[in-house]
Parts: sequence; structure tokens; C-alpha cells
Amino acid sequence: MTKTLRQAVFLRLILFFIPGIIIQVYWDFVPCWIYLAVFSLLFIGISFISRLIVFNRRWLFGFGLALLCISVAGIRTSSRWMQSEWQGEAGIKEYDVRIIDDPVRKPKTWLCKVEVNGQKAIIYVPADSLASTLRPSDRLAIKAQFEKIDRMSLRKQGIAARAFVYRGNWQQITHSGGQNFNIRFTSLQYRRVFLAQLRELIPDEKSFSVAAAILFGYVNELDTDVRQTFSATGSAHILSVSGLHFSIIYGILYYLFSFLGNSRKGIMAKQLIIIPLMWLFVFLTGMGPSVIRAAIMLSLWGIGKGFLLRAFTMNTVGAAAFFMLLYNPLYLFDVGFQLSFSAVLSILLINPHLTALHESRNPLVKYIWDLSCVSTAAQLGTAPISMYYFHQFPLLYLLTNLVAIPLTGLLLFLLPFSLVLQGLLGTQRWLMFPVNKLLTFFISTLEKLEAVPHGLVDNIRLDLYDTICMSGLIVFLLLLLIKKRIIYLYLLFLLVALQVFYYLCPH
Repeated sequence: MTKTLRQAVFLRLILFFIPGIIIQVYWDFVPCWIYLAVFSLLFIGISFISRLIVFNRRWLFGFGLALLCISVAGIRTSSRWMQSEWQGEAGIKEYDVRIIDDPVRKPKTWLCKVEVNGQKAIIYVPADSLASTLRPSDRLAIKAQFEKIDRMSLRKQGIAARAFVYRGNWQQITHSGGQNFNIRFTSLQYRRVFLAQLRELIPDEKSFSVAAAILFGYVNELDTDVRQTFSATGSAHILSVSGLHFSIIYGILYYLFSFLGNSRKGIMAKQLIIIPLMWLFVFLTGMGPSVIRAAIMLSLWGIGKGFLLRAFTMNTVGAAAFFMLLYNPLYLFDVGFQLSFSAVLSILLINPHLTALHESRNPLVKYIWDLSCVSTAAQLGTAPISMYYFHQFPLLYLLTNLVAIPLTGLLLFLLPFSLVLQGLLGTQRWLMFPVNKLLTFFISTLEKLEAVPHGLVDNIRLDLYDTICMSGLIVFLLLLLIKKRIIYLYLLFLLVALQVFYYLCPH
């Protein structure tokens, strides 16, 4: 672990950046951050001066850099947090708002994320034929009373207020002139076009909702039963475009361009083709934060591979996380951010030790073993977070992933191929058959796995302290098994003792 931190510079920066974010969100140290930043720069300056005299003063630079990371994190978090502090006036007022994301259908309303006076807010518009035509980038003149958001979960998303707009109190503003180009709005517009084409190809609503989620990250059509089926079987990650999807697509593209060879120029040429195509996929999915996060990590990996470097390291993951948190520190509280990075880190740290336990020359056995090891490593890394947020743990995750991941790979190949053929030939019955059958088989298989008795442990209730302790127990247990050092056994006993003491004391 020490060696890993020593080699991964950005991972070390993250370890100091995160406390600054948490301190600012929960305790608000705004006046102190500037003084701490100046203090840290003073330490860094002294380290450079003292290095000229005494070499063993290097710790001054490290200490100053740690304080600088904490202070920068606090300043950036304060800036982002202020954006979710509602600045509007009280009472019913007239506003000019702009829709910034796809509206979401609720039982009696449409939920629209909007930008109003430079801040993000939520409005609820009564469901009618006119509201169903609303799209991202549409401007509305509304008359409503915005209420300040108090929920921490929405504030962390940058949402400052919400309002219910009654029938007759809104109208769409006709664009009088050219609008400034916005790549996200353009992305969402193209995604709607392809979703309409996909709906013609897959008429069944349930199959369409799954296909739209897998290919475009569009989850608004997913009903509760489908979400529960994927969640209960441990395959919920398939419904949101993530690193899994990008790794599958990257593998498909790498195979298609394998004719370029494995020379240095050939590898660089493949990366120069594949990485832009990956970002085209990002564009077609609506450019959500989770998609961009996965694309950044894979792009860094591809660049490293193109230059024949050790491409996918802890430092790569740390760099992606660091720059995303530097841009928006509140990503730290996003469930997707936590799950994706914990999964990747656990795969990098745990998977090599699991795969080394067994080697096989049989390709099928090797594939099943490698996939099982990756799934287990990811499950170990994400289990505490999943149980904290979703209160359940799927026991059949190994069996599910052995079925779901290959089928997802087939769908990520067949769906774009079918859409291209549909654009060229029109909607044909023979074209619809394989995709629809595969989706039906996929969903029905997961439903059967969900029905297996005792395949899911639910009603798990963990508080934040339990989650932290469980994460520590997993880390120390794995370190004990891998490193075989007595210190990790002592730490395990200490953590268990603290947990017992926590439950025995009244709180």
C-alpha cells in the first residue's frame, strides 16, 4: 500500500483533497482557507530554501503541498456550494428559464431541470400535450414561487430551488435569433433522434427501455420493476453507461482495427482512431458526468498505451478523480462517482492476486475465471457503498455477470450495427428479430435469477460509521491475506473493538 501511494502522485493528492471538501461542506471554514493557502505556500517556499542547505527538509514540501490541497479543495467547494444557494426573491414572480436536461415524466407532472438567473433549479409542469413537447435548450416564461432547497442530496447536485408551475402559468418563448452553440444541448438533440430510431427498431417498451439505457445511458423510460430486477441480480451497473461499456466498446474497436498491427506506429494509429470514436460515443449518450468520467479514464489509458507506457495504473485513476473533483468537488458525493472509482481501484488492487490463484490454458475456463475474478474484485470494492445506499447485497452476482456481461457485449455490437442498417435500409422485420430476441432473453434470464430463493440479502441498514468500518475491515483483511503481516491483524482487531465499543455506548 505504501509503495502504491509512493508511485501514485495524484492518488496522494486525492487523499488530502477529499478532507478539504468534506470539512467545507459540513463545517464551512471559508474564512480560514485563504490563510491556510498562504501558510502552505510559505512551507513550500521554506522547503526550497532549506533544500539548498539541508537535504533532509523534504518533508516541508510534502506538508506544504498537503495543506495547499486541503485549502484549494475548501475554496473550490465553497465556490460550488454558493452556486446552489438560492439568490432569488421570495413570493410569486415571473422568470425566464431555460431547460438544461431531458424532462422526466412523473405521474401527474413533467420534472424539468432548468437554469434561472444563472442557477440550477427544478420545476414541475402539469402533464399535458404541450408539456410533452418540451426539450433541452427550450426557454420558458413562467410565473411561480421558487422554494429554497434544503435537501443535501440536491444541493450537492448544484440544485438551488424548486417550484411547481400551475397550468396556464407558463409558455414557451419562441427563439427570436440565433442561439449560442451548446455542445451538451446538441448532444441531447442527437440522442433524441437516435432514441426515436431505436424505438422503431424495438417496439416493446421494456426491451426498448433496457436497450436505451445500455446504449445511450437514457434511463427515464425504465420502470421500477426493471430497475429492481437488475439491482437484485447485481447487474444494475449495466443500466448506466460506465467503464464496463467503454471497455467493451474499446475491445470491439481494437479488434476491428487489429489489421494495423502491433508495431509502435500501429498501436499509436489505433489509439488515434479509437479515442475520438469513444468521445463520439460520449457525445451520443448526452455527455453525463458518469460517462465523461469513464471516457477520461479510458482516454488516459489509451494515450499511455499509444506511447507504450504502463497505461492503466493507480496514478491514472487518481489523475482522473483529481481533475474531476477540482472541476466540481461535489462530485465526491455522487453515488456513481463513488461506485465507479471504488470498483476500478479494487479491480486494480485485488484482481491480480485473485487471477494468480489459478491458471488455465483452456480459453473458455480462463475467460470464466478472469471474469469471475474481476466481478469479485469489483463487488468487494463496492459492497459497503452499495449496502449503504441501496440496503441490499446480491449473492448471485457471479452467475449474473457470467450471463449479463457477454450479453451486454453482444448488444453493444448489434444495436449500433442494426441502427446503421436501419438508416440505410429502413425498418425491416429480419433486422428487428435478432435484437429483440436477445433483449427478451436477457431480461427474462435476469428475472429468473431474481426469482431464485435467497439470492438477495435485503433490508440491510448501515449508517456512515458502519460503512467506513466495513470498508476498513475489507481493506485490512485483504492486506493480511496478501501481505501476510501481523500489523494488519492488529488493525483488524482494533477496528472490530471500535465497532463493538460504538454499539455498546449509547448514541
